[in-house]
Formats: sequence, C-alpha cells, structure tokens
Amino acid sequence: MLCFDLETASDDTCVAFLPEPEAPANYKKPEAIEEYKAEARLKQISKMALDPAACRIVAIGTCLDGTVKVSVCPDTDVERKAIAQFWDMWDVGGDNPVGYNCVAFDLPVLLTRSRILGVPHPKPMLRKYGSPDVRDLMLEMSFGGLVDYKSLNFWCKRLKLDVPPDDTTGKNIADFVAAGDWHAVAHHCSVDVLKTYELAKYINLL
Repeated sequence: MLCFDLETASDDTCVAFLPEPEAPANYKKPEAIEEYKAEARLKQISKMALDPAACRIVAIGTCLDGTVKVSVCPDTDVERKAIAQFWDMWDVGGDNPVGYNCVAFDLPVLLTRSRILGVPHPKPMLRKYGSPDVRDLMLEMSFGGLVDYKSLNFWCKRLKLDVPPDDTTGKNIADFVAAGDWHAVAHHCSVDVLKTYELAKYINLL
C-alpha cells in the first residue's frame, strides 16, 4: 500500500493575482499606509503555501512496501516529472493509498498542480469528510471529524511510535527552500511519510 506526503511553498508566479491590500480607514499618513500594505502583502504570501491554488510542490514523499523515497522539486520541470511519477505509483500502489490530512490538502494540491502543469492524472473522488479512494489518517484518528483533529506528530508521540526525531515542522519549509537547503526539505518530508506509514501500521491499515 502506498503512503504519501507533500511539502509545499508559495508559488511566486501567483503573487500578481493576490488582491491588493487596503489599509484601515484610520491610517492617514502615507508612510503608515505603505508599511501596513507591505506587511499585509507578506502575510498573504506566507499563506500561499497552504492554498492549493497558490502553492507549488517542493517535495513528494512516498513509502511503498516500507521503502521511503523523496523527490525534491527545485523548479517546475522537476515538479512536473515528480508529480507524473507519483501518479504512476498511485496506479500500482494498491487500493486506498494512505496520507495524513490528504483529503483536504495533499490531494487537492496534487490535482491542482497537475492541472496547472499539464500532468495527466487520475480523478479520485474527494469530499470534505472523506474519500472512497484514499485513507486519510487524520480523519481515521478523529472518527471522521467527530472529535478534534490532532497533528501527525501528536499521534506519533502519543502512541510512542518508533520514528526518527525531527525538530522541524512544515513552517520551516519556506526558509529551507529560500536557502536552497534541499537536504533539509527532503529529510523533513521523509520523516513525515515514515510517520504516516508507522501510524497506518499501528492502526492496522497496512
């Protein structure tokens, strides 16, 4: 069975499509207005990494039969190839691939980037609270959203799963990409996909 995880960053080509920030009416000084707009623009850009329509994939991690593989994507040509390879694995990975928060995030990103980059892709059925084509461990662990969602890291610690330590989070990915530290991107993605794999084994999905 295929387990998978993504890392994303803001897509600079989408910045031009963001709405122009407007300063509150009580801002009168031109310099204060410009400072507010500049800070608001930075906040908009920082949120793009979590928007399927405004992000790009910088790493795809997979685990098939216990073997972890990470493809980092420093540019769109590499990203296009990595997405195509992922869909090939999707086809051979058996029924119901497994992810964490994959219904609400990973798969919408993969499908959106496939459309933007012209990559042929399957059409998994996605719904807010689940999908017949994928197993989302976040939904599994929250009983379909009946109880509060917890992070993947929380469940690995709570269940004392044997996974490698990783002091970084998804929030660090933008800085890694900006610094060209693709090793750090790959390491974080590999640990996350291994966590997904171990959690799936623990709850007997594999």
